[in-house]
Amino acid sequence: MTTATQKALAALTPAAQSVHSENLTFATSADASLRVMKAVDNPDLNMDDLARIVTSEPLLSAKVVRMANSVALNPSGRAITDVKQAVMRVGLAPIRSLAMALTLDQLRHSQRMAACRQLANRMWERSVHVAALSYVVARRLTRLPADEAMLAGIVHDLGRFYLLGIAADEFPELLKDQRALIEAIDELEATVGSKVLEALSLPESTIAAVAGRGRFGGAMPPQSLSDILFLACWLAPSANPFEDADTREAARAQEGAALGLDRQTIAEFVSASGDEIYSIALALEA
Repeated sequence: MTTATQKALAALTPAAQSVHSENLTFATSADASLRVMKAVDNPDLNMDDLARIVTSEPLLSAKVVRMANSVALNPSGRAITDVKQAVMRVGLAPIRSLAMALTLDQLRHSQRMAACRQLANRMWERSVHVAALSYVVARRLTRLPADEAMLAGIVHDLGRFYLLGIAADEFPELLKDQRALIEAIDELEATVGSKVLEALSLPESTIAAVAGRGRFGGAMPPQSLSDILFLACWLAPSANPFEDADTREAARAQEGAALGLDRQTIAEFVSASGDEIYSIALALEA
């Protein structure tokens, strides 16, 4: 570990250890999205109330309507323009994912991320791809809840996102050596990721899936949400900016052999699911 990495670790560790629901630092413009996430947890919430909350955030409304009209949710092609109808078609769980996607999107566009915008953009792009793939893998290959798989995909790198925001906000000098910063964030990510997801009151199954995404159960089709997330991360076309490119390719080859997935199998799956994957990614990203 380099001196620069040790310096970054020393700076970020106190923030990593003190993560709590009352001190999470997200973009102020994301408040409406976080309110939606909390509202979804209310067992007494009805669709009318949810539609009113969604309508209060124009960007989120646009995402919900776009997802309602996606190939994955609207194979008939009958367009919906009314937010309430869109909310009813999409349902509670996917709206939580859309709200979280909006929160991350606003975070990466915030002024605090200006000095590390390229890294934040790469993390965002990968999160969207992993979320879309998680949803389609769950729907096509398993009986596990696709909506929760999508949520796990969109938040799977939230710990890194959070730490990058802390560095940009409180320790801008660390951004001068992004390789050292990346190594430090990678060291702290596992602990911080779980803490941030817990502070956001996400389901325990989602938190467990994110925590276990680095280990594959070994069976196909995937047997758990963490297996789905592992496979989606493996399939994602956007390279993880926290991984060395050569290391990633070597790992993909080794993992592919272990999974019994050759390039033809991957190509066939992506080709058969391409419209669904693209439509979900577009709804999350737009």
